[in-house]
Amino acid sequence: MKTRMARTATGCSVHSGRFRLDEEGVRQFEYHREELIRFSSHRITARFPEIYVDGGAFGSDRCREELTFLLEFIRPALVFGILEPLEDCLRWLSALLQRRGLSTEAVLYALEEMKICLSRYLYGENRQCMTDLLNHAAMILCEDNGGTFEDEAIVLEPAAGKMMQALIRGDRSTVCMLIEEALSEGNSLMEAERRLLQPALYQVGHEWHANRLSVAREHLATTTAQDAMAQLLFKQPPSLGNGRRALFAAPPGNRHVLGLRMIADAFEMAGWSVQFLGADVPLESLLGQIQDFDPHLVGLTASLPQHLWPVRSLVEEIRGHQTGTYPLILVGGMLINRVPSLALAIGADLWAADACDAVRLVDECMISDYLPPDC
Repeated sequence: MKTRMARTATGCSVHSGRFRLDEEGVRQFEYHREELIRFSSHRITARFPEIYVDGGAFGSDRCREELTFLLEFIRPALVFGILEPLEDCLRWLSALLQRRGLSTEAVLYALEEMKICLSRYLYGENRQCMTDLLNHAAMILCEDNGGTFEDEAIVLEPAAGKMMQALIRGDRSTVCMLIEEALSEGNSLMEAERRLLQPALYQVGHEWHANRLSVAREHLATTTAQDAMAQLLFKQPPSLGNGRRALFAAPPGNRHVLGLRMIADAFEMAGWSVQFLGADVPLESLLGQIQDFDPHLVGLTASLPQHLWPVRSLVEEIRGHQTGTYPLILVGGMLINRVPSLALAIGADLWAADACDAVRLVDECMISDYLPPDC
């Protein structure tokens, strides 16, 4: 029988921030984004030829790419009133430029040019919101230019430290041995992965972000973890099915799926029938598979600000056109873990920081007839 699942909402409330545009302001911002990038990149490359001259004809292309990147962090602040992604980006960028002996002058100039361009299309309160936001961004950039931005320290227990070293060596045997030792201590596989593999992978990302690991090493660590997870899952005894179906995927543009794979494996071990579609799945194809599989749960991931919008579009399509089981929508990923309020902003029902929490939260929703309170 087709059923409609009860909708829930957990996580923090969406910020009402003074920088948030109204519906018309958002429409104008989205409509003129490409023009904003063209206008600002032309002005910036003319003002700072020494920065982009090495790129020759491609220098302006690099400038446009950098502006596009920055705008993706500005976007959540203007659309949702949520500032953390932009503030984190600016602090990281300020520290990066400082380490390279470069000034933030070009970034400050870019913010000013964006302000000039957007002032042509935004009026009244929307113009003031935009101006206040870009002024706030400039202030953050200047405040942090005198210091060094440090990522939050990750304190690893000894076994997780050994795990991290094994991952960057590509030593799958040691990775599996460390997990199996945790299993012998009474941990489930998903508990062992949360305790050892997840923090080790966070540390790998931290080291890459700080330019202490190469892209090749980071990729080696990721593929080693994927192979070990598959090997360990294969050794687990079959689970008794519970009749529930879950589908997991990363929408277009998102190729960060290792955490999503952990969550999918956890639901499979909990007795769910699971389909894992992997990275960068086109929205139309993903919607078609949801209709065909008729899942009780759809799990999605957003690692960077540009991943929010396809996830939001997918959620809106599911809400508006799903004809079978009405699925719970679970989101996660590095960005959501950092700013949980974004989960509600894009319309999800639940967010979870790891596989154990995901299974627990979804189980609570499945057995409850009431709506859990917002945190």
